[in-house]
Amino acid sequence: MLRQAERTLLRPPTPLPVVHTEGTLPTAPGYQLAVQAKADWIAMAALAGAYAVAHAADPASTSAARLRDGYEQYLSNWLNVYNISGNPIDETGLGHWLLAFRVAGQALSPPTQQRMRAFACKLSARYQLGTPPSRKTSTNNWQSHRVKLAVMGALTCADPVLVKGARQLFEEQVRANLAPSGESLDFAERDALHYVVYSLEPLVEAALFASFYELPLYGYTGPQGQSVARGLQWLLPYASGQLTHEEFARSTVAFDKARLDAGVAGFSGPFKPELARHLYWLAAQLDSRWAETSQALGINSVVHRAAWLAR
Repeated sequence: MLRQAERTLLRPPTPLPVVHTEGTLPTAPGYQLAVQAKADWIAMAALAGAYAVAHAADPASTSAARLRDGYEQYLSNWLNVYNISGNPIDETGLGHWLLAFRVAGQALSPPTQQRMRAFACKLSARYQLGTPPSRKTSTNNWQSHRVKLAVMGALTCADPVLVKGARQLFEEQVRANLAPSGESLDFAERDALHYVVYSLEPLVEAALFASFYELPLYGYTGPQGQSVARGLQWLLPYASGQLTHEEFARSTVAFDKARLDAGVAGFSGPFKPELARHLYWLAAQLDSRWAETSQALGINSVVHRAAWLAR
């Protein structure tokens, strides 16, 4: 993490007003530029995490100050340029901004702190806007990512009204997206465990982030027994390798076939349990019952874990 942070300090940020990859193929104009820009978002979390480590070791160190200043430069440059699009698939990576701010926000200058909190308020409010119930995206993985940004933004904003609304959205999505058995409706739509992971992961991220603020989302259970824990339990035989599944064989979404035809990896063949690695690591931070599964799957790089672990 420290090495990545140091490398980040050697290059300037590359902010864009809009970052769009959702529903496009890697060959589309602007796709690779957007992917490169999103690397800045992960870099922000690396800088913030590295600062937290360096500051804890020596609050007066020049290394900590350099990392803090680098984080502030990246964040300020993006705040100057970026416009919230309201597309949760494009913007789910904004969670890195909110994680970085949780870890290192208090070290920033007061004006930057105020700007970031205002951004978080705007982000949460945008993702709490209603969507037509008739749209599949109102209950599938798309909505799970909306919920994540609404929750994380609201808690960063510290507006009780936004927090209450975000909590309600989380509970609604658990009831709508997860069956009492634990199966996600994304599995029926996409015939792919890839999208079960992709729908559960933002809900677990939202719950873990909320736990830092003593907001108990993970334990929510719907009237028919729907819960994030049951979703994780339903996926477990596939994540552990006890069961296998041929991915996307009967998907109802045309874009899945388009990606397969374009040769994009991961849109055919058996489910790879390592795709659930980060999901179960996150879940293990909330519930020790998932620790064994997380250890068996292994863990992602420290860059992707540090901003969750720092206190």
